[in-house]
Amino acid sequence: MTETTTLTGATLPDGHVRNVVLRHGSVSHLRPVGIPDPGESVIDLTGYLLLPAPAEPHLHLDRALTWEPVGSDPDGRDGPVRSWRAWPARYSTADLRRRARSALQALSANGVTAVRAHIDIGVGAGSPLRAVEVLRELREDLHRILDLQIVAVPSPGLADRSALDAFSAGAGLLGGRPHSAADPRAETRRLLRLADRAEVDLDLHLDDQPDSRVLAVADLARLLRASGFGRQVTASHCAGLGVLRPPALAKVVEAIAASRMAVIALPAAPRTENGTRAVPPCGGPGPLHALLEAGVPLGAGGDHLRDALHPMGRADALEAASLLVTTGQLTVEQAYAAVGADARRIMGLPKAGPEPGAVADLLAVRASSLAEAVMAPPADRIVFRRGRVVSRTAVPRAGTLRSRSTGVLSRQRGRVPAGAR
Repeated sequence: MTETTTLTGATLPDGHVRNVVLRHGSVSHLRPVGIPDPGESVIDLTGYLLLPAPAEPHLHLDRALTWEPVGSDPDGRDGPVRSWRAWPARYSTADLRRRARSALQALSANGVTAVRAHIDIGVGAGSPLRAVEVLRELREDLHRILDLQIVAVPSPGLADRSALDAFSAGAGLLGGRPHSAADPRAETRRLLRLADRAEVDLDLHLDDQPDSRVLAVADLARLLRASGFGRQVTASHCAGLGVLRPPALAKVVEAIAASRMAVIALPAAPRTENGTRAVPPCGGPGPLHALLEAGVPLGAGGDHLRDALHPMGRADALEAASLLVTTGQLTVEQAYAAVGADARRIMGLPKAGPEPGAVADLLAVRASSLAEAVMAPPADRIVFRRGRVVSRTAVPRAGTLRSRSTGVLSRQRGRVPAGAR
């Protein structure tokens, strides 16, 4: 690519068609469709919708792509998670590296330019930090196609010193599952203390199943306001909000907004950690809309990718957006913001998209509107990372039609753009 690249004929999210000029990894300016200036590199996006590149704010990358070797033990409420916990001792570092790389490359090909990976530490045989170390290596290897944020998720009972060692190994955030501890409230306080000592942000699994007796996200909101904890805090799942009646929900959401924490909804995960049937993201449409109306930063992610807890998944943010529309009753624009601009903001990433001054992390999909892209995610995509094409996918199309008038079969074929792969 030359210093200046012009994306011609791109359809913007507002429906306007423009030329988008990229310089030095950012969007320089937009201009009406016309002849590019001499010396500019040109990419024709006629027929493509140009969007901010999505981000994946919550993915269990160490478990990704393990469904076929692990399966899911159906015996008992905790069958799926028991299957996973029995397996790490048997997989090799090379296997982990292969699976994680494959998952990251699939995410990149679908348009994602940033991933936040939650990694269990202190689980299984061998080095408790080997998954963190493997992902640190992949972060360096794949930095040209995406940002990789590593969240160390210590198992309850893991010594503080061992948890803090994860940051020397390559982790950048602290996670946790307070509900798995004997005393969830004490575990939440411990994790806040550890994050403060390590000077890292906190991203916790909270209320991943409804329980009217304990609402961890409400406790966390109160703790944050009382303690003055000054770093970014993110709460993932939060399905317990769905058990609250409207007056109680309003009070809890008000506390969440006042605490300045962010929330990640996970619409693709069909089961909870103990294998029980999942509820809609954040407990359903009511909590989602209440969070948005209160101004709480709301992102959405995939959670699990073809593992014991979720055997399916396409590593596609457009799939997550579609599920948010279906199960969360969000608008298409709200749903894409949750996997795009809002997810990026929660992850501390610079603003991206086809507008002047934004980082040129872009996703071009063959669609005429955002609704079309979310309803039926197209395979034809071009992914830009800091203004450079990092992936281009085009699918040849062939269909057999029967003419109503003659009954003769005819074949239609789609063209594959030059240079596509």
